[in-house]
Amino acid sequence: MDRAAHHGLYGVDAHTMAVVDAAVPPDAVVRLPPRQSPPKPQTAAAPEGNGTPPDRPAPARRTGRQTAALVVLGILGGLFAFLALAFTVFGADDPETSTGEWAALAGFLWAVTALLAWPAVRILRGTRRT
Repeated sequence: MDRAAHHGLYGVDAHTMAVVDAAVPPDAVVRLPPRQSPPKPQTAAAPEGNGTPPDRPAPARRTGRQTAALVVLGILGGLFAFLALAFTVFGADDPETSTGEWAALAGFLWAVTALLAWPAVRILRGTRRT
C-alpha cells in the first residue's frame, strides 16, 4: 500500500497507517490492483460569493425572452391578484352570490394567480439579472 497517498488523501500520517496495517489480520486484507491515478482529496467547498450552495450550479444569465415573460407574467399575475383580493374581500357581501359560488370564484381567481406566478418564480430562481 502506498502510505504517502494515504497521508495526502485522508490526512493519516505514515506511522498511524503502519499501526493500522499491523492490527489488521492478514486474512482480512483485500488486495486490489494499483490505481491508475490517485483520486483527488475531497474538501468541504465553501459557498460561492453570491450565496449559491456548492452543489448547485450558478444561475444562468437571463435572456431577453425570459425578461419579457417576467414582465407579462408579473402584470397579469398582479392584475389577477388584485381581482382575487378584491373579490375575496368584497364579494362575500354580494346578496346575489351564494357562499359556495363566492368561494369557488375566489378560489378560481387565486388559482389563476398562482398559475401565473409559478413560471415567473421559476425564471427568477433559475436565472440572474446580469
